[in-house]
Amino acid sequence: MKFGRFTVGFAAAILLGTSVVGTVDAATYVQRSNALSQYSGASLRLLNNPQTQFVKASSNYGWSPNSSGRTTIKSVHGTHWTLKTKYLLPNTHMALGKSSRDVTNPQAAAFSGKYLFVLYAPHQFHGKGFVVRYNRGTLDHMSLTKAQDSLTKQNSGMKVGPMFNVGHGQSLAYNKKQHSIWMWRDRADMKPTAWSTLQRISMSSLKPNKAIKFHMTNHGAMVPAGHDLTFDNAGNAYWWGISSGHVKIYKGRLGSRSIHVRLAKQQLRKQTGTHQQAMGYNPHNGRLYLVSDDSIQTLPARKLNGRGTLRPSDIKYTRFNSHREFESMIFDGSGHALLLSNRNPELLRSLKSY
Repeated sequence: MKFGRFTVGFAAAILLGTSVVGTVDAATYVQRSNALSQYSGASLRLLNNPQTQFVKASSNYGWSPNSSGRTTIKSVHGTHWTLKTKYLLPNTHMALGKSSRDVTNPQAAAFSGKYLFVLYAPHQFHGKGFVVRYNRGTLDHMSLTKAQDSLTKQNSGMKVGPMFNVGHGQSLAYNKKQHSIWMWRDRADMKPTAWSTLQRISMSSLKPNKAIKFHMTNHGAMVPAGHDLTFDNAGNAYWWGISSGHVKIYKGRLGSRSIHVRLAKQQLRKQTGTHQQAMGYNPHNGRLYLVSDDSIQTLPARKLNGRGTLRPSDIKYTRFNSHREFESMIFDGSGHALLLSNRNPELLRSLKSY
């Protein structure tokens, strides 16, 4: 994808294209100023989180033991969790009769009102994917067989969106403050790039309708974009990554055409697992959830402000033994967690609120 030259401060709308199924239009704003607040290594502090365990991802993820009914996943260590299937999702390779609409590889999910949005990134289309909007009321009364049949054509309960550039695709997140859905347009292989792009996804057309392209450097050193994403109630964006084996958490504030990013001054000594699969925000308790496969640690978002006031006791940890891939974690207004898992695709809901 190529960006033209700009002669004024921020930039204007340009055409974004996909080589697979035509073009998708979105206004893209290029932020010329450095988006990241500068910091020194001496200002960063390492927080010990001894309860967190590193879980190595399986080379061959497990399958749901009950692919046409309810499955239960229980924790085996740390804070007690029990999750049970809430929504069985379609797993056809040809939604709408199109091979490009393969819904067997969901990467992220988001709630907005009565809708559930799921981002799919078919393996055969490296870096491209699409969003399906599900009516939650429809899913509540739908068996897997009926869900499969319902995606043979567009209907009022489910809408299949167009293909567009999604990168790895695991960052779809709802911004309650702006009433909008955003995600990174990263690389499918998750390699770092000098420029980062956040794109807004229309909740009606299910394609990008705005993007902010920016760069982050710290005293000249490139800082890569994130690959997971969540928002708190005030509209602050968060993502996490790994540096020298330690967890770094970033906090961003989206403007209409720009973003300002700050690195949390406290880093976590121990990470949860092989892959940084997702990040969730629970509006019920104000905590962030850092998700790897079968491994989750959580901390209060407000304690990341300023120099950071996190203590080891603020970190809570949970380990599972499902051997399944944890794709995404979102929360409803009552504080119940909903975990998106694969093989076969489903959304599991926690039995208790947090």
